Amino acid sequence: MHPKPSLVVAISLTTVLIITVMFGAERKQARVTEVIREVNLLSGQTASRPAAVNDAVNESNAVRTGNDSRAELMFTDQTLTRLGANTVFSFGAAARTYNLGSGAILMTAPRQTGTVKISAGVATCAVSGFTGIVESHSKSWNKILIIEGDGDVWLKKNPSDHRHMHSRQILVYPPNANVLPQPQEFDVCKVINNGFLITGFSHQLPSWPLLVAECDQQRTAPATTKLIDPTSQDATDQSINARPIETPPPTPPPRPTDGGLMKRHP
Repeated sequence: MHPKPSLVVAISLTTVLIITVMFGAERKQARVTEVIREVNLLSGQTASRPAAVNDAVNESNAVRTGNDSRAELMFTDQTLTRLGANTVFSFGAAARTYNLGSGAILMTAPRQTGTVKISAGVATCAVSGFTGIVESHSKSWNKILIIEGDGDVWLKKNPSDHRHMHSRQILVYPPNANVLPQPQEFDVCKVINNGFLITGFSHQLPSWPLLVAECDQQRTAPATTKLIDPTSQDATDQSINARPIETPPPTPPPRPTDGGLMKRHP
């Protein structure tokens, strides 16, 4: 005896609904896995409360860190995000789409996760199977570093003009950029050994062996180009070294705005 057509349709719709709800929840939720000093979960325009380990974070929340503070989030698809100091981070309803309001984040995602899109100030990057750092400021230089992996970066005002980036490459550009420079190679070993977003947490990144491999490969390769040093605390000097075209840099801020990206040496 065959089931009635109406029953088959009802079962099919129920199955689709369950799969959709489960898949949507997997895409849009994260869990707080580490809190260092002042970290808050924001809901709406004014509501705020201190974050704690194991708190759930969804698209209605933003995460904000204070001075000398950091946080780590783990998404259900195994995408991991670390927030530096003075950072505002959120993610929208679209799958694997994230927003860096200000500050600095490190993000790492396995290749099977698919393409991750990060909006940061005037630029957007789309990367897959990667570990990278994005730093965004409204009054200072912005940085995108791909430690391992590859992807594309473009300005929101000119989305057809992409800059392809691969492992060990960096872009440094002003907050009012009209055109992006060409990517250049940065010193991976300095970043993974001195970066707060890498060393300033209680456990190693899941992609740590891949980062060490990039460091070793760069260290043993013939020296064909001068490496950019992203650990520099002088934003103006760093921008001059990183930009291919000599243009007058903006007035530097009174203190570095690295968002907790690098260790501050005495």
